[in-house]
Amino acid sequence: MSLPRRARVAIVGGGILGCAAAWHLARAGVRDVLVLERDELNAATTSQAAGLIGQLRTSAVKSAIVGQTLADIATLEAEGLASGFRRTGSLRLALTPARDAEIREQVRAARGFGVDAALIGSDDVRRLAPGIEPSKDHVAAWLPNDGYAEPYTLASAYATAARRLGVTLVTGCEVLGIRIAGGRARGVTVGEGDVDAEVVVIAAGAWTGAIAAHAGAAVPAFAVRHQAWVTAPMAWVTSTFPVVRVPDRLAYVRPEVGGLMLGFFETTPLGVDVGACADFTVTATPRAGEVLTAHAPGLMEVVPGLGEAPVIGGTAGVPTYTPDGHFVVGPLPGIAGLFVATGCCAHGIAGSGGVGRALAEAVTGMAPTLDPAPMAPGRFGDRTWDPAWLRVACLETYAHYYDLVRR
Repeated sequence: MSLPRRARVAIVGGGILGCAAAWHLARAGVRDVLVLERDELNAATTSQAAGLIGQLRTSAVKSAIVGQTLADIATLEAEGLASGFRRTGSLRLALTPARDAEIREQVRAARGFGVDAALIGSDDVRRLAPGIEPSKDHVAAWLPNDGYAEPYTLASAYATAARRLGVTLVTGCEVLGIRIAGGRARGVTVGEGDVDAEVVVIAAGAWTGAIAAHAGAAVPAFAVRHQAWVTAPMAWVTSTFPVVRVPDRLAYVRPEVGGLMLGFFETTPLGVDVGACADFTVTATPRAGEVLTAHAPGLMEVVPGLGEAPVIGGTAGVPTYTPDGHFVVGPLPGIAGLFVATGCCAHGIAGSGGVGRALAEAVTGMAPTLDPAPMAPGRFGDRTWDPAWLRVACLETYAHYYDLVRR
């Protein structure tokens, strides 16, 4: 496909956030959209995600963002597109009195947000998730409409739906810079020359900050490694086995080809400054088997059957984190026409629909469905320009992901 030389909106990055934003823009009537991806669509951090889609969040905005994704999945499927979503439901287990109290409050809040959520006991947990050994003394949260998606499949559905509405997606096209003139974005520069655009959206995952920096802007997000492992098949893991989160073990599990995918949140996480590594690729993300060694024994107290099967694979990606755990979506301060969508905090798949819609509303000037303030790129003020502060703050968000402190 030849490269267009102009577009109303140019989106830098063809991962799930870029593709979802393109689709939502097209649905809002903005179909002169050009998505530029230097590799293949959805081949970087999107492809390494666990794909969990859970609605038990600590704010109405976060919950609604995920709710929009679930609504989008229904729309995409109605259009005949495979979403890769499996509505298995999800469990969140409490192993301590403090976590018990937190989960009770989370379920109360979720119901207030309109989410179908219930408190259940250990007998129900065992019925819903054979092979799980919950605490007899503490509750669990059950959300029947949660589940997980195959990330590449869902992201590809967004891309296909966007293309059907007239969006142009170009792969193998690296954006070398954002063109700025007169205090506003004017387009992008690629290897083949310049592309004019009225609006530029940076949705380039871990590379978002570096691209914005070249344009003279700062983005309050930093990439942090997140790993997951996959076991060999086990007879008790069925197709209806739910997603299970065990925050007291810093862990989650979900079905994966008859086995389980296990993810852990490291207490001493690895930050990845991709802007300082010209040749960095997500598939080359360094892995640390000692994380599995350290955390698996605690998880096996809850999932004793893990000892039945060896680990046969895994993933490692570099999702972007923010100092407060919220997405970064909207216009970048100081440069008109320059927008950003990043800061997924390891729930980019779950939040893809809500982020795409929020971005489209910001670009078009439509009345926002969600309060944009918690996602505003400029919400941290001048601290965003302090790379040392930003790195530490984002690493802390990751390290304390499952802390009892509400985020």
